[in-house]
Amino acid sequence: MKNVYLEHLKSLSKDQLISLLYKPYKNNKIYDFKSYRNVALKFCYHGKDYSGLAEFKFRDTIGNRIKNALLMSTLGDKIVYAGRTDAGVSAANMIGSCRVKSRLTSNTNRYEITDDDTDEFNYDLILNSYLPENIRILGWAPVEDEFSARFSCIQRIYRYYFFDEGYDFSNMNKMCKKIISLKNFYDFCKHSENIKNYNRTVDKCEIVKDNDLYYLDIRARSFLHNMVRKIFWVLDKIGRDESFSYSNVGISDPENLIFYEAIYPIKLNFLCKQKSNNIYQKIKIKNEILRQIYKEV
Repeated sequence: MKNVYLEHLKSLSKDQLISLLYKPYKNNKIYDFKSYRNVALKFCYHGKDYSGLAEFKFRDTIGNRIKNALLMSTLGDKIVYAGRTDAGVSAANMIGSCRVKSRLTSNTNRYEITDDDTDEFNYDLILNSYLPENIRILGWAPVEDEFSARFSCIQRIYRYYFFDEGYDFSNMNKMCKKIISLKNFYDFCKHSENIKNYNRTVDKCEIVKDNDLYYLDIRARSFLHNMVRKIFWVLDKIGRDESFSYSNVGISDPENLIFYEAIYPIKLNFLCKQKSNNIYQKIKIKNEILRQIYKEV
């Protein structure tokens, strides 16, 4: 584990190393453990200040922050995610899976919560003590050894929020139906030599009114890079009755996009300590206060 953490430190930028050095010491390192187990972590983050979710050397990413929390707590050193979000994109219910230290000696290869789990490490509290408040572990769930947050996921849900700027919603809804009928999304993604197949199946694509806001609700098993933001860019043009070319589709702003949920064939049963819930509630109250302050603007 020490060698893994050393390599991780070498990959950090100067600013990241400084932030680690000046972070208050947390004595949460795990020394007394009996085994390892596979768990699912549910977490949220505000992506505005980060260079995306994926781990990258010399960048401040959500993935780097979470990996650092795993390493500094000595709980584990690897994690995989249900999705991948770009710089500026946020997540409400992202799922990660990782192999971590456990207090239990047996019966961890399961999806059900048992009485034994009350004696387990408080994974959410431990990891949150190493994470900034704009990245929060919301809970952890017992899962079987073969579970993968990425490969076990059968549907990913994104929402793109926007205001009504005089849109023609009838034409936008017609385009949503066309998106569902499409198979090849070559015109709606960032191209790469590594991508051999641009075919995807969109399960749902519709515009939903949410109080004074609207959002594009789009669901699929998998998405191409920038696919959701390019789809909304086209919807925005159609809603404004502006001309555009499918051979030169632009990309909408990342800040309005959120990874909303990951769906699995098995229900994941999450455990969460009250302290973690309290932080989440404080953030929700703060956001509601801001909404009330600016609702007439």
